[in-house]
Parts: sequence; C-alpha cells; structure tokens
Amino acid sequence: MQLETFQFPSSPSVYFELRFRMLGRIAVVTLLLGLIGSEVQSAKLADTECGYFNEDQMLKQGGFASPTEHQWLARIVFGKGFEGKIRDNGCLGVLISKRTVLAPAHCFVQYNGEAQAFSVHLGVYNKTAPVGVRVCEKDGYCVRPAQEIKVAEVAIHPEYDSRTLKNSLAVLTLQRDAKIYPNVMPICMPPPHLVNETLVGQTFLVAGLRIREDLRLKTWVNTLSRSFCESKAKALVTSSNTVCGYQTRPEAYYLGAPLVGMQKKGHATQNYYLVGFMIDWRWEDNRIMSSFLAIRNYLDFIYQNANSLIVRS
Repeated sequence: MQLETFQFPSSPSVYFELRFRMLGRIAVVTLLLGLIGSEVQSAKLADTECGYFNEDQMLKQGGFASPTEHQWLARIVFGKGFEGKIRDNGCLGVLISKRTVLAPAHCFVQYNGEAQAFSVHLGVYNKTAPVGVRVCEKDGYCVRPAQEIKVAEVAIHPEYDSRTLKNSLAVLTLQRDAKIYPNVMPICMPPPHLVNETLVGQTFLVAGLRIREDLRLKTWVNTLSRSFCESKAKALVTSSNTVCGYQTRPEAYYLGAPLVGMQKKGHATQNYYLVGFMIDWRWEDNRIMSSFLAIRNYLDFIYQNANSLIVRS
C-alpha cells in the first residue's frame, strides 16, 4: 500500500489558507454534532407530558438545579404589600396541569379569611431575574423567559384551620394555560398503586427557590415518623396528613416547595410524581427539619377543582 505524504506549501499564505479551510470544516462538523445532540435530548424532553426525569441531573447535587429539572415549580405573586404578612415574604406552588397550581392555604388566607393572590411565575430559575426576559447565567445556562399568568380563582380546602394550619391546601386556577417548554412542565400525580404506600422511611427530593440564594436548588429529604419529628422540633407544624424529615442540605426554601418521589417501571425510573409540598420548616441541631402536606389525602378535593391532571400508571 502506498501512503500519501503531506508536503507543506512553500508559501506561508497558502499554508494558512489551507489551515483555515481545515479548521472551518472541523467547526462545521462540531456544530452539526452539537445540534444533533441537542435535538435528540430535546426530543426526549418534548415527549414527556409530566414529571420529567433525567438520571444524570438527579445525581448532581451542586449549588443549583439545572433549568430543565423540577420544571413544575411555581412562584406565587401577591398584591402589593401582602408578602410582608407571609413567612419569609414569599411562597411557592406546584404546577399539576396547564391551568392548575397547588400551594399552602396559609400563603393566601390570613386570619381575616380572605384569599389574596395575583399571579404565578412559571419557569423561574433565578428569583432576581426579570420575568419575560431571557437570562444567561455565569454558569453557562441560558434560560427561557419565565411566564407570568394571572390567577382566576383560589379554592381553599373547606377544613383548613388558619390557627393550627391543618389541611393547608389551596388549588389555584389560572386564567390561561401555561405554555409547556423545557423549563415549564406539570408534575405527575401519584399513581394509584402508590397512594396507600407508607411515606415514612423514604427518600424524596424537594426543589424550590431559596430564601437566601437566587438560583433554584434541590435537596434530598429522608422522611421520619411524625412522633420523632415532634420530639426533635416541637414547634414544627405536623398532623396526620403530613410527612416530615431532615433535609440532607441545610437550605431554607420558601413555603410550598414541592416534594417529589420517583416512579419506577420495571428496573428503570420513568418519572417524578408529587408527594406533597412544604408547609413548615425549623432549624434543629444545625440541620433543617421540614414538614410537607401529603396530597394523597386530598385527591378528591384536588380533582374536583382541577382538570387535565396526568397520572402515569
């Protein structure tokens, strides 16, 4: 076999022209590969109706969560001055359909019995970024603009007690459908076969906006018995309809941060599903213990006040 040898051109200008052409071809091939890769990933994400799950993302426990995970997070917007009546001046919710958000009732109903909410922000990754504006972070993420949708109705659970915070559940109906993008997606509802499973001794994920930091984050939660939680943090709000536990990272989230579990099919995890949302948290021995309202006890009320909910069997 005869091998071809490459001989450098005698003229430097000719050499650099050839070199430029070669680099140009490499750049084009690299760009095409990048586009193909992003299309494949986007197609997989676009095919998901709810509770998008990515194992690589799930394992990363850094200083922030990526914009394309836990996309059901909603930030509640109140009338001017009302935030000051709420703990830490803010609340979160969870998108369960294109037009429905769940949130703690005590984010809306104060002792005068009036529910106050203005709109929700969906797709919020940086809480200081303006809504409706595409933002590029220092970490390299360019995030699609967050959506603002006004609230049409707030349905408060009829047995909600503003003094004890029992049954603290509100169902928000939005004025229009949310636009589903890689950074906005509903969470799946609990599948029937998991509704009666114990919530104690489990590992779930809570994700939300933090009180002292700007970027969205996720944290593991190891659930414990109600009696143990009450013995460690006596002021923590608990009831027979809550689940509690320690967060693996001492991060303070706004109330309403959604707690999710992983639904498996065979030997693979196929999606996240909603377990509950945060109604209270306390510092305990340099750790944070949180309490979550378990929504499985309120499915009838939720289904009566919502539509187009998604359950993956």
